[in-house]
Amino acid sequence: MPRWEDPRRALARHGFAPKRSFSQNFLVAEGVVERIAGEATRGLDGRTLVELGPGVGTLTSALLRRGAQVVAVERDRDMASALRADLGAIPEFALVEADAARVDLGALSASPARPVAVAGNLPYAITGAILRALHDQSAAVAYAVVMVQREVRDRLLASPGDKAYGALTVFTSNVFDVTPVIAVRPGAFFPPPKVASAVVRLDARPAPRTVETPAFTALVRAVFAQRRKTLRNAAGAVFAPREAVAAGLDAAGVDPARRGETLGVEELGALATALDKAGAHRVTREAGSG
Repeated sequence: MPRWEDPRRALARHGFAPKRSFSQNFLVAEGVVERIAGEATRGLDGRTLVELGPGVGTLTSALLRRGAQVVAVERDRDMASALRADLGAIPEFALVEADAARVDLGALSASPARPVAVAGNLPYAITGAILRALHDQSAAVAYAVVMVQREVRDRLLASPGDKAYGALTVFTSNVFDVTPVIAVRPGAFFPPPKVASAVVRLDARPAPRTVETPAFTALVRAVFAQRRKTLRNAAGAVFAPREAVAAGLDAAGVDPARRGETLGVEELGALATALDKAGAHRVTREAGSG
């Protein structure tokens, strides 16, 4: 199995440099790499491990050393060529050249009916898109261990009423239990990013906290796009008629003067269901994603 190699040396060996257009920041702190690899293989139990954005294979190698069956998803052709040259002969390694935010995760499992594990130092420019993809494909994911911006970690871990609480919090925590793993300083990367980073673990819940109906999605996006508005006004901006909105709020036992950012996932789900039952229908395209 491949030994540890500083990514800077691997880049130089292949004649490549980090690409700003791909939001590439290579993790050069061996201790952090090993911590991520250890967390990503905890509970692996023989399932396929999909690595998103492997770069020159630093984390990939650590995962392979721990006995993981790794499918690496890489969009950059230069990085793909380096991975193929360095790791292509290893039976436990497979490379898929694709966009990490668009790949079909379930199709990468060695056992079609078995959810995959996911790991990766996510390119920060597409972190949001990848988290949305994990949410949308949560039935195919057992857990994910990913590096994100510290600000994204704070949003994922926020509670109702917190400044960082938003649509990302609601949608992610509806299908995953989120746990912080480790904080990572900018100096652990090459080149150093301008923001601090963190690793989080997302464990798929046995079942979502609430059913994500079209009404739920519209309500969540509406209340966080208009954080300062009361629920009466925020819901009234995307649902009609107003009488049905009022009836839905009453049936859900929610004070119409509350702000949506104070409601938990289950409360938002109950309110969306009540609005549906009261006959409220969506009248405008919901704005924003919080």
